[in-house]
Amino acid sequence: MNSLRFHPATTARIAAATCLASIGLASTGAFAAAPLDDIVVTAARISQPVGDVIGSTTVITRADIQRRQVQSVQDLLRGETGIDIANTGGLGKLNSLLVRGADADQVLVLVNGVRVGSATAGTTRIEYIPVDQIERIEIVRGPRSSLYGADAIGGVVQIFTRSEEHTSELQSPI
Repeated sequence: MNSLRFHPATTARIAAATCLASIGLASTGAFAAAPLDDIVVTAARISQPVGDVIGSTTVITRADIQRRQVQSVQDLLRGETGIDIANTGGLGKLNSLLVRGADADQVLVLVNGVRVGSATAGTTRIEYIPVDQIERIEIVRGPRSSLYGADAIGGVVQIFTRSEEHTSELQSPI
């Protein structure tokens, strides 16, 4: 059987050329790190990148909230795909959050992982959540009742509030 043999000097040249080629590729950005995806915890109740989530998921970050300059959570969610807000009056009146056509009582709203809802209305009173206290919102469309129960037939909206250090800058000194 014929085997390919290189002279030791040739082997050293090949190794040097390979090393220089990889340094050249690294300097051109060919090996640059890919941008990191947002991490979602609502979709499967574990941390995972948005790209790995099976369901339709949207993350609204603090930068998005500031860029949109909205005054209420209803206005913030109104433009999102698959979300509809039904308003029964003016400011402070009951608003219903509908995801993919499911009734408002079939959409689970969590604030920092805790279920929130009204005992009298049967739905979440999102109109009372201050926008300036929100760090990010994760919206998962579609059935999640196997993870969260019958409240999550239409989807789950999880609101994460800002940390104490970020909210202290909002309060004015007296």
